[in-house]
Amino acid sequence: MPEDVPTGRIGKAEEHVMAADSSTGATLVHEDSGVIETEYSCLPLRAWDDEPIRVTLPNNNTLLTVLDPGGDAEGFVVNTADQWGPFAVTTRLYDRDPGDPGGEWEDVVEVSLTTGEAVVVTELVDNEPQVDLLPEAGQYRLRACARGRSLPAIGEDEDLDEEDVPPKEWYLLEAWPAPSADPVVVRLTSPHALHELNPPPALVIPEGEAGLAAAARIGRDVDAAPGARTLSGELGSVHVERTIRGTRRRLFDLCAHLTTWSSQWVEGSSWMLSGGPAAGGDWEAPGGTGMGWSHDHADQLTGTTGCVHWTFTEVEKPHRAVRDWQWLYNANRPNPTWTERVPVLAEPSHITVTLVQSRDEAGEPWTTITIDHELLPLEWVDDMHTYWGYQLSIADHAAFGVPK
Repeated sequence: MPEDVPTGRIGKAEEHVMAADSSTGATLVHEDSGVIETEYSCLPLRAWDDEPIRVTLPNNNTLLTVLDPGGDAEGFVVNTADQWGPFAVTTRLYDRDPGDPGGEWEDVVEVSLTTGEAVVVTELVDNEPQVDLLPEAGQYRLRACARGRSLPAIGEDEDLDEEDVPPKEWYLLEAWPAPSADPVVVRLTSPHALHELNPPPALVIPEGEAGLAAAARIGRDVDAAPGARTLSGELGSVHVERTIRGTRRRLFDLCAHLTTWSSQWVEGSSWMLSGGPAAGGDWEAPGGTGMGWSHDHADQLTGTTGCVHWTFTEVEKPHRAVRDWQWLYNANRPNPTWTERVPVLAEPSHITVTLVQSRDEAGEPWTTITIDHELLPLEWVDDMHTYWGYQLSIADHAAFGVPK
């Protein structure tokens, strides 16, 4: 596949028949290509019907993922290494197995799939552009090939606003009619695949135990559990900061929506990014809201019955976000909505996250993350100082700013 494919949609190739390959006898029936940009580190394969794409994937496979256990078309994706791209995609339909892929492809996986409709490769949310893969319902063998899935340098995301960025990764999807057979990993040799197959050791967070203990004390107050403190009504504030590797552009979304990153360190479901859009549909615009609750998680910042509810009041991406932040408790209502919960604080507290980027002597980017949490109950100030310091330690030790 040529590396100088321009960005933007490439016109559909006209259906054509080529001479059979001399070694395999396979005939190329159709070919299509395009360049896809996204924000979601994947290229979905979708069929526009009510029947899902049925596929079984091999174990220890980093290239293809079925996000839904049922394997529907919304969840069958090709995983990219870079988050945004652009990604050059070529699809080819043959009348039979075209033979082994070329040696230039670093990652190659073969699967069998069944579809009730035509299938395209597209973008996760906007569904544009679309690169045709399968023209009609049937049972096929699919071979996904990739190259360029690397571990990018820390600062590579700074070119996101540039136009005419050349493709960063290349994908070839070959298909042909065939009965179902076992999935096969042909090879996984890219730097990204090797990193995924050999993950780093478990995180060690020195501030972890103190952070969870601080959260538990606040959660006990929210639950009004035995030993809960009586809040005097006096207020105070917390200021914490930490400088970690990476660009503020890469870190902004995580920091702006932060409720907790504890699931990166302790087991349990994540409640780090619960939220809903503002009236205009933008989660990060003023008016954008979010909610999180700990329930039985080890991080008990909201107790077992409460939650936090926040609303963006100011957003200056990628360096500053301000939210109103309120703890709510259940008040013995079964399955209450957040509007039916009772505020713990007389007025919401305010949390401001600021990101300032710098570079070291080697030119590598670093970002100082500052959290200012104001209008907190005086009884909670020490605990929240410990808690936010613990959260920034997770961001540091988990290398949130470093491309994975």
